[in-house]
Amino acid sequence: MKAKYLNSLRTQLEEFQASKAEINEIVNDYDQLYDDALSTGKTDDEVWNILGDPKSAAYELIDTLKLKKEKSIRNKIIALTPFVSLIIFFVMGLYYDLWHLGWMVFLMIPVTSIILHTRLKDGIIALSPFVSVIAYLILGWGFDLWHPGWLIFLLIPMVSILLHTRLKDVFVAIAPFVSVIVFILLGTYYNLWNPGWLVFLSIPMLGILLNEKLWKVLLYEASFIAAILFYLYMGYTYGYWNYGALGFALPLIVGIIFGDIHILWDNQLEGHYRQKALMMVSVVFISISIFLALGIALNGWAYAWQVFLFIPMVAIITFDKVRFTALIPFIAVILFFSLGYFFGLFYISWLAFLLIPIVAIIENA
Repeated sequence: MKAKYLNSLRTQLEEFQASKAEINEIVNDYDQLYDDALSTGKTDDEVWNILGDPKSAAYELIDTLKLKKEKSIRNKIIALTPFVSLIIFFVMGLYYDLWHLGWMVFLMIPVTSIILHTRLKDGIIALSPFVSVIAYLILGWGFDLWHPGWLIFLLIPMVSILLHTRLKDVFVAIAPFVSVIVFILLGTYYNLWNPGWLVFLSIPMLGILLNEKLWKVLLYEASFIAAILFYLYMGYTYGYWNYGALGFALPLIVGIIFGDIHILWDNQLEGHYRQKALMMVSVVFISISIFLALGIALNGWAYAWQVFLFIPMVAIITFDKVRFTALIPFIAVILFFSLGYFFGLFYISWLAFLLIPIVAIIENA
C-alpha cells in the first residue's frame, strides 16, 4: 500500500512537471511520514486519510513549489537591484555627467521591493513618496520649480485617502489638500493670496453637502456664497477687506441657529474638560486673528496660512497622548515652507519631510 501511494504521488508530480530533485525530496518526506504513521498503530487506510489522496496532495504541493519559485525569483531580483543601481549610477555619472540626478536610481531598491512584495493598493500608497520625490527633483532641477513644485508631496496623503475612503466622503477628505494646492498656485502665479484664501471655504461647503436635509444644505451654501460676495464687494469696490470679513459671521449665525455650532457657558463644562475646551476655542480665534492680521497688515497671505496648522497640533497635545509622530508632519510642513519661502531654500528644504519617518523610527523602535 505504501509503495502504491508513493508511486501514485510521484506520477502526479511528474505530470505537473516538477523537477526530479523536488520529486525525490517530496517522495522521501512522504515515505518517512507514512512509516511514522504506521509506527503509531495506524492502518494503511488511516494513513491515506491522514496524508490525503495522492492527487490532492500533489496539487497542494505543486502550488507550494510554484509560490516558492516565484518568491525565490522575486528575492533574487530585489537582491540584484543594489548592484544594478550602482552600475546605472556610474554610467550616468561617468558618461553623461549626471551625478546630481543619477543618485535617484538607488530608489530602485525600495521601489522594487514594494512592487514585488506588496498588494496593489498598499503598493500604490507605499510608492507615492518615491514618485513624489522623483517628480519634485525633476521639477526643481529640470525646470527650476522648487516652488511651487513642493505641492507634489501632497499626493502622498491624497493617494492614501482616495484608496481608503468611501466615494461619498472622498471629496471632503481631499478638499484641504486641493485647497492648499489651488491657494499656492493662485498666490504664486497671480499674486492672489487675497482673496485666494477663500478656496479654503470649499472644505466646510463640501462637508455641508453630506447633510441629508436639502433645505439646510441650501441655506448653509447660500450663507457662504453671500458672505464671499460681500467680502469681495467690500474689498474690490472700497478696499475694505477687513470690514468685508464681517460677512463671514453669517454662516456662523446660521450654524448657531441650526444648533450645529454650540456655545458652551462656563458652568456647562467642569474641570479639565472646561480648560481644554477654552484652550481650543482660544487657539482657533487666535489663529484666525493672526492670519487676518498678517494678511491685511503685512500682505502676508502667502505664509500666514501656516498658523492654522497649530490648531490640529494643539488639539493633539490637548486631547491625545503626546506623540511626536503625530506632530512631526505639521512641523515638517512649517519647516519646509518657511525655509523655502523666506530663504529661497526649496531645493533643499524638502529634507524636512524626512523627519517624519526618522521620528517614527526613533519613537516606535
